[in-house]
Amino acid sequence: MTLPHDVDAGQETPGRRPPRSSARARRWSRVVLSVLALLVIALGADAAVLAGRLEQVDVDLSDGPGDADGRTWVLVGLDSRTHLPADATSAAFGTPEDVPGSRADVIVVVHQTDAGATVFSVPRDVVVRADRRPGRLALAWLRGPQATVDGLCQLGIPTDHLLTVDLGGFAAVVDAAGGLDVEVPEPVRDQPAGLELTRAGHQHVDGATALALVRSRHPEHLVDGEWVPAPAAPDGRATAAGSVLAALMDQVRATMPRPWRLQSVAWAASAAIATDPDTSVGELTSLARADVADVRVLPVGDPVGGTIARLPTADTRAAVAAVGLSCSR
Repeated sequence: MTLPHDVDAGQETPGRRPPRSSARARRWSRVVLSVLALLVIALGADAAVLAGRLEQVDVDLSDGPGDADGRTWVLVGLDSRTHLPADATSAAFGTPEDVPGSRADVIVVVHQTDAGATVFSVPRDVVVRADRRPGRLALAWLRGPQATVDGLCQLGIPTDHLLTVDLGGFAAVVDAAGGLDVEVPEPVRDQPAGLELTRAGHQHVDGATALALVRSRHPEHLVDGEWVPAPAAPDGRATAAGSVLAALMDQVRATMPRPWRLQSVAWAASAAIATDPDTSVGELTSLARADVADVRVLPVGDPVGGTIARLPTADTRAAVAAVGLSCSR
């Protein structure tokens, strides 16, 4: 796997870098969906045992609106520090004491119908009400999964199934797969993300480094002995995150002839995922097989008053309605 030059590139127009929130959303969307796909691949090792290991999210979806024409999945990538690998630097990620609890770092909505799947990412900074108080959607998770589900309903998004993946679990999956081989065109670092690869060429990275590559938003390259901001890649859609996840999928497939390794990957993936009480393994399999190559970003307003908070707009509701979704919880 070769890393592209721009670790944080997203879709862009000439002369203009993409909004960081959009690039981040697409990057973490791939993480959430890839870990789920890995779990389903690995379930062949021992489906009964692994299904029993899946934790359950304490949420009540029984009075949800449902959809006679399909089902709506809400996938949440959590930033909990509790399950981070031991070699992940606290300066880059923070400790559970520094950053208590979990926030919804990415929210992906997958609407499945007989005609296919529509996938979009909901910006985590959109404002919703939780306990009658307005706040960012990412922080609603601190009040519990139900607050997040109810907040999405305010945007017109129902929840038939809820699934979570934590970022520490992603690192554990990489380690269980035996790490990844990467080809680094030139030395790269991103101190806020805990990334530092000081030499170019082929190298083997562990889960903590793979996670740093996925999280990186401000990469620097070593040029003439000096670290300078990395230039944008010619293809804005080529990201290190996408390359890391593709390499991970290849690595897992390579382990399939080795049952002991596949079992290890399955064990790690099952610990990284939690679902609502009514979601079955068969339904997870159906979701993992959905065509989710194109992840759109739900339109919301610009940041309000110098903050990072964004208000929903008429375009937000129009985009949700266009998918055929509505919610009246």
